[in-house]
Amino acid sequence: MSSFLDSSAQVDSTAGPLGELTTAGPKLQGASSAHFLRLIEQRGTTGFWTCDLVTGQSTSSTGLLRVMGIETQQPFRVLDLINQIHPDDRPRCDDIWSLIRSGVPVNRDFRIIRADRTVRWVEFRSEVILDADQRPVRAIGVVQDVSIQHEHELALEDTIIRYRTLVSAIAAMEWRATASGEPVFSYGWTALTGQLESDVLDGRWIEAIHPDDRAAMKSAWEHAVSTLSPYVANHRILQINGEYDWFHARAVPIIHKGGRSHEWLGIIMRHDELRVNKGETGSDTQLTPMQIRAGRAMLQWTLEDLSRVSGVSISSIRRIEGESERSTRPASLLAIRQAFEKEGLVFHGGDGVSLQRHPGARP
Repeated sequence: MSSFLDSSAQVDSTAGPLGELTTAGPKLQGASSAHFLRLIEQRGTTGFWTCDLVTGQSTSSTGLLRVMGIETQQPFRVLDLINQIHPDDRPRCDDIWSLIRSGVPVNRDFRIIRADRTVRWVEFRSEVILDADQRPVRAIGVVQDVSIQHEHELALEDTIIRYRTLVSAIAAMEWRATASGEPVFSYGWTALTGQLESDVLDGRWIEAIHPDDRAAMKSAWEHAVSTLSPYVANHRILQINGEYDWFHARAVPIIHKGGRSHEWLGIIMRHDELRVNKGETGSDTQLTPMQIRAGRAMLQWTLEDLSRVSGVSISSIRRIEGESERSTRPASLLAIRQAFEKEGLVFHGGDGVSLQRHPGARP
């Protein structure tokens, strides 16, 4: 079979697209389009075809036969390629040939079953050439094996699905922020608070935060942004139903490669343990390392005593007291606080702690 890339098919640049290539300026001397097309086909993933829409006669490049898995030189028809489409993809490809014959360009991705029974993803593209009376007379096209790209896309899609499933299971919403700390609008925020995109511009999103929690939250966020350290905060959010509830917010900086500016990725989770109860505030729940050390001293508790009563591991308590626990779980601090309060300790703002009654027997 004579391929349309054979030397016998080459013509002068003035006669068609397969002749000597030209640019807007001088010609590319000593090379024809066929030379460049062969260079592309040597990668083994690209092939070309033409079809006379009047006679139905078709020609193909060697690269196309390679993509189709056909090794022997045999007469080629565009319909042969269409007939190799995977059965699951045929319903959305049944109109390809009719579109081509009516003069409509086609661009589709689908799977083909090759002659050796292997399955590959291909991108099918075609253009139609009209005669002087604007009637379709010839179709030209390219077929490219895009199996690797589809493999990567599927892997990425699976990763995104797993990520979103995990986030939706543990968080009320996901949020992002620019390198400068300006939150990027999230539709999850609208579902949670009722604030629209226009409502959160210029920092007005903070209006959804309880007034008593804004200063502490803003200070923690500014510190995280300036130091590129993880952000952790507990605060109340005014929900779309008009009621405040406690939420736990976390964010980490995402450092991009290649010198691109970093961004912040965070989540907001409902926090039942911090839900407003008996007038408690977020600062009441959080204990400082100094308060924990002082509390143990007042009760004459060892690390083992506090661990046994609170259920928090000795290693965690030691890290908290040493001020090296950068992201202590609020549940651990709450358990420690409750263990102390049962013995009569009362915690005040800052590092204050006092004993309101004589401690009972050692635990």
